[in-house]
Amino acid sequence: MPRPEAVDRDGAPDGPLVSVILPVYNRAGSVERAIRSVLAQTYRPLELIVVDDGSTDGTRGVVERFGASLTLLAQERAGAYVARNLGLRHARGELVAFADSDDAWLPDRLAAQVPLMRRPGVGLVFGDVVHVTEPRADAPRTGRTSFQVAPPRRGRAAGQFAWCNFVPTCTVLVRRACLEEIGGFATSVPVSADYLAWFRIALRHEVDFVDRPVAEYTVHPDGISFDLGRSLAARIALFSGELRETRDPASRDILQRLLFNLSLHLALAVVRGRARTVGRTTWRSCGTAWRAAHLRAPLWGLEFAARQVNLRFNRGSP
Repeated sequence: MPRPEAVDRDGAPDGPLVSVILPVYNRAGSVERAIRSVLAQTYRPLELIVVDDGSTDGTRGVVERFGASLTLLAQERAGAYVARNLGLRHARGELVAFADSDDAWLPDRLAAQVPLMRRPGVGLVFGDVVHVTEPRADAPRTGRTSFQVAPPRRGRAAGQFAWCNFVPTCTVLVRRACLEEIGGFATSVPVSADYLAWFRIALRHEVDFVDRPVAEYTVHPDGISFDLGRSLAARIALFSGELRETRDPASRDILQRLLFNLSLHLALAVVRGRARTVGRTTWRSCGTAWRAAHLRAPLWGLEFAARQVNLRFNRGSP
């Protein structure tokens, strides 16, 4: 029997297969919503790969109820990035998208993004997300989107990652070849490895974005990245290691600026009481970042302060 013709939003038949990777750990109450939002996409063809990261609640039973509409993989508890790498090894699609178990996609997310991949120079596409307070349908909105917090950039945008990670992972659509080119996700830390992955891709390829929300992102205290001190410490560790391994002068300059900015973010987080426990290794890395900045530190510090003021003015203080 012939395969039904796949049509994207622009009417082009037979779009590339999109492999969607969804890692999950103990999210029995929210993973069904996430899965349904992927399966409800108007774009075809797609495959959904759910990786159970050693759940101990009823998560696996919820996923198994979807039967053949998805592929379920399981591993011992090892973290989201190990799970994503496992999903990537099983992915068949030319394009790869990421979903999170407490978030939900809007129905036309992929239909809006896939056409941007027609330009061969583009390696990664993303979009905005609406912030909600609970992982459920009709949850209250916070009044913010990710692009208000971290303004997006397109084209050759690696240098802009020195200021922030403006790519929401639950909106990423990326060429599988680009992920394989960088070796997948780093697994040395439990959070923030997506930031490093998108930076590495941006050094090699253009990025683009859909300038509107394509998903709902849940901001809540048990979210993996809610602990700002932990997240910043992980970023500093990852990018310090990247700097040690990088020889290209232009890339090193971006990394030095990025680490300098992260050190200032960490200092602000400590002052605000959002980074209560920071290890000595992290502070030593911050000191290294300041020494690397050398005579540029005063100017970089002023530019950092000006950017923070501008962002808060545009989005309103929390």
